[in-house]
Amino acid sequence: MPRVIKTVCSHDCPDACSVLITLDEQDGKSRAVQFRGDPDHPFTRGFLCGKVNSYERYVYDSERVLYPMRRVGEKGAGEFERISWDDAVAEIARQIESASNEHGGESLLQHYYGGTMASVNRRCGDALFHKLGATRLDQNICYFGAEAGYRAAVGSGYGLDPEDLVHSDLIIVWGCNVVTTNVHLMQFIDAARRNGAKLVVIDPYRNRTARKADEWIRVRPGTDTALALGMMKVIESEGLLDEEFIKTRSIGYEKLSERSIADWAPARCSEVTGVPKETIIDLARRVGSARAPAFKVGIGLGRSSHGASAVRSVCTLAGVVGAYAKLGGGVQYDTGCEFRVNAEAIARPDWLEKPTRQLKMTDLAIGLDEWSDPPIRFLWVHTSNPLATSPLQDRLFRGFAREDLFTVVHEIFLTDTAKYADIVLPAPTFPEYADLYKSYGHLYLQFGKQAIEPLGEAKSNLETVQLVARALGLDDPWFERSIEDHVRALLDTDDPNFEGIDVERVLAGETIRLNLPKATPGFRDGFKTSSGKFEFASEELAAAGFEVVEFRGDPFDTDPDRLPLRLLTPPAHSFCNSTFGASAASRSREKSEPVAWLHPEDVPEIATGDEIELFNDLGTVRLLARVTDETNPGTVIVEGTWWASHFRGGRGINTLTSNRLTEFGGGSTFHDNRVGVLRI
Repeated sequence: MPRVIKTVCSHDCPDACSVLITLDEQDGKSRAVQFRGDPDHPFTRGFLCGKVNSYERYVYDSERVLYPMRRVGEKGAGEFERISWDDAVAEIARQIESASNEHGGESLLQHYYGGTMASVNRRCGDALFHKLGATRLDQNICYFGAEAGYRAAVGSGYGLDPEDLVHSDLIIVWGCNVVTTNVHLMQFIDAARRNGAKLVVIDPYRNRTARKADEWIRVRPGTDTALALGMMKVIESEGLLDEEFIKTRSIGYEKLSERSIADWAPARCSEVTGVPKETIIDLARRVGSARAPAFKVGIGLGRSSHGASAVRSVCTLAGVVGAYAKLGGGVQYDTGCEFRVNAEAIARPDWLEKPTRQLKMTDLAIGLDEWSDPPIRFLWVHTSNPLATSPLQDRLFRGFAREDLFTVVHEIFLTDTAKYADIVLPAPTFPEYADLYKSYGHLYLQFGKQAIEPLGEAKSNLETVQLVARALGLDDPWFERSIEDHVRALLDTDDPNFEGIDVERVLAGETIRLNLPKATPGFRDGFKTSSGKFEFASEELAAAGFEVVEFRGDPFDTDPDRLPLRLLTPPAHSFCNSTFGASAASRSREKSEPVAWLHPEDVPEIATGDEIELFNDLGTVRLLARVTDETNPGTVIVEGTWWASHFRGGRGINTLTSNRLTEFGGGSTFHDNRVGVLRI
């Protein structure tokens, strides 16, 4: 008889889906034959995205790495021989000791991110590398800009429960492709629409969410702050402000009005943003008169030079109409901040004997290519594929090719990064290990049970870290704990959100909501700012010149004749960052190779299907053209992230992205790079 195991999808997605895996039992072995959504999960409600609803193909793909391997050819050639785990661990330990003895602990670096969102297996490597005194990784590659903008206005907190979107009468998705990156949220948006709500999408290109919307507003990239300020000008001029909210629950509105809003008449706003004046006025009136206007913003809006201000401006727009005080209103950004587990029990920062240097994730290429005091001599990569996802790709390839750099890659498939490894270790897919899962898209906690035995000789991050620690002679009891004991340590917290949560019920696999009320505005008891109020003006940011949100123009407009286009690299529907790049089915759904969306006004000499070259001072990339009016003039869209080896010239789109950071918050700027285009 088939057996069903409930677990959790581990991929870097806000939805953290509850998954039911059907097992076929034959000859004493279990094989996963079907993946489907758990109908009892209050948020994901029984369906999976197209990437995971046929996940058995991914688990049993013939190209999986199933055994430890040692490099026998040149770095990057992908030539390896099979070795035993004992030999692999012994060699890794020897290389760690050699680098540490010659250059000190800071010559060691662990590089990881969101290949798994499992709470223990994602972070357990921190404990080992803190014990070794390694260089620390500042993981600024994703959300730092958006997070800083959000916090500048509200402090922290989820604000708007995603499930409460059903109570909204106007939903504006701003710079976020929900259908691709947060698909289960759409069922709550659709429920609101059935109740009469309208869905408006503001985005530089007509993505899948824009196609489903009642209205798509095409805005020039990087001008979102100007659009929000222009709408605030209309709301203020026409007396649509929520005076009570501004008076009793906020500070600084006068400064914002005088220094920012006053200058943004609709005509000027239209000139800057490319949005028609009539559209600006109409949308502002609808926001000002809505019963409960809701704004959905994602991380991508923050990935430009002024991305923190863009997210802050949307939060501010919601503030002027008092949306946060209304059920179903406000800004839905991220719920992850509410899962305040005892993360230090896993990462063990107390094991650092002294503060060590930090390397920004966006500067990985610089660290590998330039740092010499000490140089990075040992690199451990897991749950990430930096040769696809990091900026400054040409320099990064050069850094990975160093013969004096010993690289270990723990992976499911032989990625571009893994091909540069000295040792490749086999990693499991999520049905092959157990762990605790939080979410950054809803408010439910769940333990994902192991459903099948690991294929081949795959081992989890935790098992691997424990093996290497033993080989190094580290005998702390931490390195002997089971996954269940680590989860108990994570949930050993006095945080009120976990009050009443039974750890054993969690370990039994129950889906449990955090101790947060339903159908209640998230900021009902005040904002989590230093003032306790919504901050139209921030004293904390005043010294850095960001007291109020302002539009500061385009900071990156050099050489517009040679580099006239702005490159945006939003997510592809069939990938999850660079995950699923190994899947032939996923690549096929994305037309089998990378494509650049170009507006016909920008490229009259180029036709759909032509091979083109995108270029700037950082390098060149070859791919196919798609000429369409579904993007903004002056903008090129390359959905991804495709592996570099999938591009015609062997270099990925992040060859063209820089390591510049957002104006505050220190986040990445993947959506703010200038390029030129040539027809090949």
